[in-house]
Amino acid sequence: MESNLTQVGIIGAGELGRALGNALTRAQLQVLYYDRAANRSTTGSIEDLVSACEVLLICVSSWEVEGVLKQIKKAAHPSVKRVVITCSKGVERSFITMDKLLRERLPNNYDIGVLYGPMIANEIERERPAYGVLALSNPSWFMNLRAHFAQAHIHVELTNDMHGVAIAASLKNIYAIGFGMLDGLHLGLNSKGKMAVMVLAEMKRILSDMHADVRTAEGLAGLGDILSTGFGDESFNYRIGKSLADRIADEHIRSEGLVALSELEHHVQLKHYPVAGTIDKIVFHYADPRTLTVLLST
Repeated sequence: MESNLTQVGIIGAGELGRALGNALTRAQLQVLYYDRAANRSTTGSIEDLVSACEVLLICVSSWEVEGVLKQIKKAAHPSVKRVVITCSKGVERSFITMDKLLRERLPNNYDIGVLYGPMIANEIERERPAYGVLALSNPSWFMNLRAHFAQAHIHVELTNDMHGVAIAASLKNIYAIGFGMLDGLHLGLNSKGKMAVMVLAEMKRILSDMHADVRTAEGLAGLGDILSTGFGDESFNYRIGKSLADRIADEHIRSEGLVALSELEHHVQLKHYPVAGTIDKIVFHYADPRTLTVLLST
């Protein structure tokens, strides 16, 4: 797709949205923001953002995405092309992934995409390289987007497994909770290495059962993001897991990993997926976090 892309709209100016925006600004793009907090916004509404920008990045929590899409749809014009890309790694009710939500909620003339992978906001802000996998309903956007992201030190690959990438990104948040628990229990890197092997195998089984490409688990949205969030403390879901092991968790806290885990429980039989099932028992059924040590020994 030929495009003289000069500006990008970002919905959600939190840590990731602002980090991506600053990186793209350094890459000579004009970035416009809309956020519920007026002091973070440069436009008055999502409708204004849609009118001004042909590329829209959604960087809000997954439970906010549906409301954002309703506002985008209100501003949609049948003769105007847009691509709406979400970076939200989560699910809606009944484990509806973000790719399905975008397809269901946006008009047909809008292209959609998901962008996931090892893209930790603090590292992007420090101008360290980031890596993502981009799935697009219309791949002709890719070359232009890749060039601009590369100038921002964000290196993206193209995939045609949009649904698998969205599933893997959601599962990664669940497993990040488990890695945080291991560190809260002071079990060390050997235990994390064992769990990484188990998680990868389990993610492949889930992808297969959900009719996605199992190879996606080995890519940036799967293994790549698991390692970047499971072996450091930058991930919010990791920190939740660590606080659970430390017995200082806030029972009212909400995260994309916790939401995905609660929805996964109603969508599949967790007994078939022992890592996710054990995390579920600890999070929602008051099992001792040390149950993970038993799992790792099997």
